[in-house]
Amino acid sequence: MKKAFCTIWLMGLSVIGLMAVNPEKKTIQVDGMEREYLIYIPENNHSVYDGIMVGLHGFNSSMDVFFNNYSITQIADSLNYIILAPQALPEQDLKVIEVAELANIFGNTITLDAVWGCGMRVIVSMQLLVEIKWIDEVLNQNVDDVAFISRIIEQTRQTYKMNENVFLIGTSMGGFMAYQYALQQPLKLSGIVSVAGSMGLSVKGMDNGMKVPVCDFHSVTDEVVPYLGTGEQSGMKVQLAQSKEDVLHYWTETNGAGEPVVENVNYYPSTNGITVEKITYPDLTNEVIHYKMNGSSHSYFFHKESGDCMDYVEEIGKFIAAHTIRSNEIENIAVPDVKIYPNPARDVLFLGCTEGNVSIYDYTGKRVMTTSFQSGHINISSLKRGMYIVVIKANGQVYTSKLIKQ
Repeated sequence: MKKAFCTIWLMGLSVIGLMAVNPEKKTIQVDGMEREYLIYIPENNHSVYDGIMVGLHGFNSSMDVFFNNYSITQIADSLNYIILAPQALPEQDLKVIEVAELANIFGNTITLDAVWGCGMRVIVSMQLLVEIKWIDEVLNQNVDDVAFISRIIEQTRQTYKMNENVFLIGTSMGGFMAYQYALQQPLKLSGIVSVAGSMGLSVKGMDNGMKVPVCDFHSVTDEVVPYLGTGEQSGMKVQLAQSKEDVLHYWTETNGAGEPVVENVNYYPSTNGITVEKITYPDLTNEVIHYKMNGSSHSYFFHKESGDCMDYVEEIGKFIAAHTIRSNEIENIAVPDVKIYPNPARDVLFLGCTEGNVSIYDYTGKRVMTTSFQSGHINISSLKRGMYIVVIKANGQVYTSKLIKQ
C-alpha cells in the first residue's frame, strides 16, 4: 500500500511538472545579449488568436511587476490576445552609470536596474547666477529595444496562428518605449497605449511620418513625468520629456486627425474628486485619444470599484477592440466605396443612394446594425461612439465605407 501511495504521489508531481506555466518565461539572443520576456496565452485557448499585446513596464521595474500590478490579462482573455512582456536591461553606458553614482554621493538615490532604450534624455540643472546643467544624459542610447521587441513579436507569430494585430501598452517609461517603437515601426502597429508616459527628448524617427492610432493617459498632477515635460525636484529643474501638448500635436498632425471632440468622463459615480477629460481627435483609421486626468498621481490606477469615474482596463480594452481587424469577419471589404455623409456623424447618416440594405460592423468584425432603407438615410443614434465599417447593398452592387460615430 505504501509503495502504491508513493507511486501515485510521484505521478502527481510529474503531472504538475508538465502543466504549462502562464505566463511563461522565455529568452532570446538579440545583438549578442540574452534578453528575457514573458508570454501569456489566453485562457480560452483558441486555435487562432486575434493578435499580440506587448506590455512594457516602467523605469526600474520588471516584466513580472507589469503582470502583477496591471489587469492586462483580463483584456487578453476577453479579446483573444497573446501578451508579450519584455524585460528592459540595466543601463549599459558606463558614463551614465558614473553620473548616477556621483549623484548618489550627493544624497540623490538613483538606480538604473531596468532602463528602456526609448530616447529618454534626462536634463537636470540648477539656477545659480546662470542656469547650470548638472546632468544631461540619454539612457541606454545604444540599446536597440525596437529590434528586441520586433524579434519577440516575429517569433511569436511564427509559433502561433493569429491575425496581424499588434498593440503596445506601456506604463511610465514603458509609455516612452511605446512611442519610440511607433516612430520607427519595423512591424506595422495597430495602436499604442501610453499610461503616464510621454515622448523622450532624444527619440528617433520623428521625421518618418509613421501613422498609428494613439491612446494616451496622463495626469496634469503627475509628479514623476510632468505633464509639461519639465518639473522641479529638490530645488533643481528636471526635464524628462516633450510636453504633452507637443506630443499630441505631433501625432494629430502626422495622423491627419480632425479637430478635437471633448468629453467630461463620468462613466461611473466618482467619490474621490479626481476628474478626467477625454479628448478625441477623430480619424477613420488613426485617431488620437487623450485622457487628461486631474488629481491623480503618477502610479494611480483607475478602477471603477475605487470610486473612479472610469476604469483603465475598460478604456484600454475598448481602444484595442475598436482597432482590431479580423480579416475573415468583415464581409466584402474589398468592394467599391460609396459616399456617406456627414462623416463623422451623430444621429442621421445619409447613404449616397435612395434604397437598399445596410449592415454596420464595429472594428472587431461584429455586426451591430442591419436594416433596409427607402429614403436614402438611416438613424444611427443608438450606436456607441467609435469607428465602424458600413456595407451597403443597393442597385445590384455592394458598397463599403468607413464611418466615425460621434
